Amino acid sequence: MGLDETFKKISFIMLTIVVMLLVSACGNSNTASGTTTKKEITIGYIPWDEAVAVTFLWKELLEEKGYKVKAVQSDVAPLFSGVAQGNIDLFLDVWMPTTHSSYMKRFGKQVDVLGTWYDQADSGLAVPDYVDAQSIGDLKNKKGEFNGKIISIEPGSGINGLTKDHAMPSYGLTDWNLVESSTAAMLSELDKAIANKEPIVVTLWRPHWAFEKYNLRYLKDPKNTMNPTGPEKIQSISKKAFKEDYPEAAKWLKDFSISADQLASLESEINSAKDETKGVKNWISKNKKVTESWVK
Repeated sequence: MGLDETFKKISFIMLTIVVMLLVSACGNSNTASGTTTKKEITIGYIPWDEAVAVTFLWKELLEEKGYKVKAVQSDVAPLFSGVAQGNIDLFLDVWMPTTHSSYMKRFGKQVDVLGTWYDQADSGLAVPDYVDAQSIGDLKNKKGEFNGKIISIEPGSGINGLTKDHAMPSYGLTDWNLVESSTAAMLSELDKAIANKEPIVVTLWRPHWAFEKYNLRYLKDPKNTMNPTGPEKIQSISKKAFKEDYPEAAKWLKDFSISADQLASLESEINSAKDETKGVKNWISKNKKVTESWVK
């Protein structure tokens, strides 16, 4: 065999090895647990406390397993649209069958429901325990006391729709004003009112740390305007390709569930730390057996 033929043969073998290595690398580009993840998982979330808590919990758990994760806050409509279009991988705070039903009606066929992680969620109009009003109906004759205002959260949220379209007209509060702001602004107004022992009514939901911190209660709602179908399920949704791209992570999220006490302590840890990542890390360090069972 001449030198030219030998060189050609060696070149062919080298080229074959390079191609095989490239194919192997591409095959492993979306894996974790021992290999570097090349694609980044994007988790979208709304500024509801359970959404923040669970989003940053899973960001930390997935990163511990080798995934690269980005958490992005947005309003609820763009989140559903983003997951449906495949621009956002996960949204972990979908309330069904009532609060987010309009979004699931519109985008449900374009997303996958991975699992339900909490099944006793509810919404209501909440007041501090020192307030005289016992039911939503009682508010009708106490407009002056509350300045005719119900303090609420982000425009477009499901709880605003329930309040404005169901609770207020059903109990004769059509001359009241639903003040749409943000979750942070609503909690700030609540904090100020309680510090001065002033009457206030806010839209709120459970699970939420505010019930424990402020000694709040829901106003009675005999017409079930805020929970027309009873307790709601909180679910995780993903873009259609997620199960194929990340089968291990999809299985973990499918099997994930958290108790009311665990969620309350997680939210409290985040609030105490005043930093989502630090609070989550503190909580995980105290609940290692629980978190390890979620990602095995």
